[in-house]
Order: sequence, then structure tokens, then C-alpha cells
Amino acid sequence: MIDSIIVHYSEIGLKGKNRKYFENTLTRNIRHALGPQAKSIQRQHGRILCRPAESADPQQLRSVLKRIPGIAHFSMGMAAGTDLDAIGERTVELVRDRPFSTFGVKTKRSDKSYPLTSGQVSAEIGAHILKVLDKKVDLTDPDLWVHIELSRNEAIIYPEKIQGPGGLPVGTSGKVLASLSGGLDSPVAASMMMKRGCRVAFVHIRNETQFAGDAVEKIENLVEQLTSIQLRSKLYIVPFGELQRAIIAFVPAKERMIVYRRFMMRILNSIAERENAKAFVTGDSVGQVASQTLDNLLCIQAAARKPVLSPLVGLNKDEIIDIAQQIGTYEHSILPYPDCCSFMIAPHPDTRGDLAEIERYEETMEGTDALLEACVNQAEIRTFKPLDGRKQSG
Repeated sequence: MIDSIIVHYSEIGLKGKNRKYFENTLTRNIRHALGPQAKSIQRQHGRILCRPAESADPQQLRSVLKRIPGIAHFSMGMAAGTDLDAIGERTVELVRDRPFSTFGVKTKRSDKSYPLTSGQVSAEIGAHILKVLDKKVDLTDPDLWVHIELSRNEAIIYPEKIQGPGGLPVGTSGKVLASLSGGLDSPVAASMMMKRGCRVAFVHIRNETQFAGDAVEKIENLVEQLTSIQLRSKLYIVPFGELQRAIIAFVPAKERMIVYRRFMMRILNSIAERENAKAFVTGDSVGQVASQTLDNLLCIQAAARKPVLSPLVGLNKDEIIDIAQQIGTYEHSILPYPDCCSFMIAPHPDTRGDLAEIERYEETMEGTDALLEACVNQAEIRTFKPLDGRKQSG
């Protein structure tokens, strides 16, 4: 029954001379996301028009499009000719089986040469619905708004606007590396950078414990879920055992958390060179835990050679949980897993780290450059694609 999907954007419309680039990227992302479920996808002025394949599942189409950054809203409906009789017939066909008692009609014309105004088209189609169906008109707060978008060649009728994530299409803002711990925060931070047009590659520092296999499976599940947003992903799983033992041997327990995260930044520095990543993404929220005081963030980020982006910096935990539930990572994140930090730090770590003191502890550690290089060289690299749902190792 659904034969047309109209995709609208908002922020892209403000891009001036670069607008075509953003539109083309969003069109390409939609085509990649829908795959064989789309018969055609065309960029039109101010919108993108998709024609679903006859075998496409409308619910699956809806689910996929709701997750694509750059889409402000979209509508699933039916196409008709431009004469009023054709529009009226298709409108009744579209809404006949929907549960509503009152309705209104809104028309938008891109073809201003059409002989009737938008209001006149709405009135004529509304009169046709009244004639055929036992319904009432309510132009204030109806049960159903019927929308008609009228162009030179066709009219598209749809009953609702479905919200997308908005933002910018993935791939328009460059690549970033996200440190993925397995908790609630880092997956949400990664998703927010996808919404700003970044392609995110993931780095997980693997703790060497008897439970490490379970932790890696959890990380893979999180990346699979996030891949449904950006459509393809790469994950580096970095072994940390040797560095972990060196930190424990040379650094007091109260400072280990800071030193651990500084070495994590150094690992990101190396991987960023391979990936041509322009920034790092963390799930830090100021004051949430000991590592996220301003003093400690200053110490930790001093080891980074790229900008460190922390999109959750001003959010509280409830706000982060809400986003995690929206993007589908919450259930994966709350599963238990062995956090590498928890095996290394004191019950009450330092919340006011001193950079000079931290650097002195690091100077006592021997062979850290070789250990860092070994960590990166031994990393497992896995790629993810949502269309077949399978992980690929390499």
C-alpha cells in the first residue's frame, strides 16, 4: 500500500553553497541503509523521495529511517496524479482503515502554477473524504491530519510525520575515534557524534581477566547496535595486560586511574594515525566519577595529540540513560562486565590530580613506548555492517 516515502531535513538546508554535498551524502546513506528494500531514491529540491520495493516491510523501513542522522522527519504514503479525483481516491484508500473520527487536510504545493491554492485543494479533498467516509472535520485538534505534497508531476499523500534524529549525515564531518568502555556513557557519546556527521571508529581496551571474553562480546553487541546508525563500523580491541602490570608496579593506587587513562589516550594517538581520525570521543560528564573532575580531565587529556570531544559533558545520568534507551544500547550497557579500571585503582582515587606529579610517576616506568607499540600491533580489528548482521574479523 505504501509506495512513496518523503524524507525531509532541517539543518542541511542552512548549508548554503555546500548544501548539495550534504544532500548527496544523506541520499547515499539512505540508499545504503535501505539496500534492496528501496526501488529508487531521488534527491529533489528540499527533500528526498524514496520508492520502496514491492516486497519491502513498512515497519522495517520506518525502523531504519528513524535512526539515520540528517533526517529531520519522514512520511510514508501513496502517490497519485495531480488531478483532484485521483488525489481524492488515493487519500480515501490510504486512510480508510485507520482509526479516526475527526480529520483535517493540509496541502503544500511546490508547483505554484497549479490552478488551485493549497487551501482550495485541502477543502476539495476534505469534502471528498466527508462524502465517502463517515467522519467529521476538525481543523484545530483532529484525530488525523492528512498531508498532501503537490509537485508538478504528482501528489503524495501521507497521514503522519515520523521524527528522525536530525543533525548531519554521517560522513560529512570527518572521522573520530571513540573510546568504548562498555558502560552507559561512551556508546551514547559515540551516537551523539554520529548525529553531528562524524564517522566513528571504536577502540576498546581489553582487560586481561578470566571474564574478558564476556566483556568483548558485550562490546561487539554495542558496536553492532551503533552500526545501525552509521551503517558500517570498525572496532579495535586492544590488549592491555602488559601495560596494566607496569602501571600497577610503578604507580600508587590513588593515581593509577589517571595514568591508565593517559595511556589510553596514547593508544588512541597511535590508532588515530592509522585511521586518519581528527579527534577523540569520550563519555566524560563533569563530576560524575573521580576521573571526571576538572583537575583529572586536565591531566588525562594532556596526553592526547588530538582534540578530545565529550558530548555528554553537561548531561546528568538520567539524561544519558534516556538517550541510551532511545538508541538501543541501554540493555547491552547495563550487563555486568570487568572494567579495566576497577582492577587497578584505589577505593578512593585522587580527584585532584597534579600533572607534574603524574608525569614523574610515568618517567619511572621503563619500556612504555615498546609496550604501547605492542598493544596497538596486537589489536584485533573487527568490522561491522548492518545489512547482513555479521561481524567480520581482520
